[in-house]
Amino acid sequence: MEKSKITKNWVSWTILISSLFAIATPGIAIIPLGLSIYMVAKLTLIDKNIDVDVVSYQELKVKNQELEELNSDLSRNIGEATDELDYLIKQLNNKIDDYDLMITYPFELMELDSFEINNQIKKLEIKEKELLNVENASLFDSNANKRHRNAQSKQIIRLFNAESALLINKVSSKNIETVQNKLFKCYQTMNKLFETDGVHIPENVLDIKLKQLHLIHQYQLKLEEEKEIRREEKARIQEEKKVERELENKLKELEKDIKHHNNEISKLTKYLSKANADIEKELFVEKIKELEKHIKELKTAKQNVNERLIKAQSGYVYIISNIGSFGENIYKIGVTRRLEPMDRIKELGDASVPFEFDVHALIFSENAFDLEKKLHDHFKDNQVNKVNNRKEFYNVDLKEIENIVLKEFNGTAKFTYEPKAEQYRESKSI
Repeated sequence: MEKSKITKNWVSWTILISSLFAIATPGIAIIPLGLSIYMVAKLTLIDKNIDVDVVSYQELKVKNQELEELNSDLSRNIGEATDELDYLIKQLNNKIDDYDLMITYPFELMELDSFEINNQIKKLEIKEKELLNVENASLFDSNANKRHRNAQSKQIIRLFNAESALLINKVSSKNIETVQNKLFKCYQTMNKLFETDGVHIPENVLDIKLKQLHLIHQYQLKLEEEKEIRREEKARIQEEKKVERELENKLKELEKDIKHHNNEISKLTKYLSKANADIEKELFVEKIKELEKHIKELKTAKQNVNERLIKAQSGYVYIISNIGSFGENIYKIGVTRRLEPMDRIKELGDASVPFEFDVHALIFSENAFDLEKKLHDHFKDNQVNKVNNRKEFYNVDLKEIENIVLKEFNGTAKFTYEPKAEQYRESKSI
């Protein structure tokens, strides 16, 4: 660059001096002319080189921008691919956890009783002890001092077990999510506290604790369910005994009435044999016929009661509502073997609800329990209580119940649509 500058200066001075001499000596004019031509050619060449350099710079700038855009695209694609990979890894880990749980518990928990669930909890505790062995390499970092590492491993295990036990023992049907979140926080806090000591609780230990929490929660639910079943079974047995006593008492009452009527007929027959007047005889005959007719009715009733005693499936299916307690379109579909089904319905409305039930239909059937079950199955999706299917309340239009009863089971059943709800309506008006 310096050499080019010197050359330019030399040529310029030479042209200047030659031009001065040319004025004095015209023959020398050829020298500045030649130098001028040389200078013009040189400058043209330099301009061309500059143009080439400018073009090259622009191309490089464009190429550089393209490379930057390509790099940005690659970075974005790598980021997206990394996110997708993380998601797939997470999904895979969830599948692995589900698979581990399926291997450990290859059953539906709600199908087991509390004793069997408790056995699975014990098995899980054994598996947890194996995982929490201080010699398990996943408990600590390899660069930590072995003696210190083992001591801290025992410490973090004791603390985590104590804290998690307190949390898990507090679980109930209402706070399962809260306890689970606290368990996660406990796990994170423990690992943070012991991070400088080079020890940590493996994630599969947390998984075990979460499974324990889930099992104990299911265990408590199962205990409540079994308690409810025992209570319902006790009530069912008491109801059956009450029905049997009622039927037996009714049978004795009918037999007593039949015997009494037969005695009356015997007396009237004696009076008839001693009567002389035709009018008197006619009166005795009419009275005897009336008693015989009544005895026939009593024997029919006795036969029905005997059949009810023998046929345990016979009874009444009732469709009742209580708009004051449960609102409109909520119906209870139940069954009773009582001779007087209204007695049972009145009992249902005695203490458990603020208002009496209204009856929309009473359907007698020799297979009343079968009819009740079919109705329950048909309206299963309309159950108010989706968890406990022994609760017999359904959110359904009464017309739907009537249609299925008349079409499939009993074409003569009578339905009442408008509930009386007398106490409820009076309470609203006060």
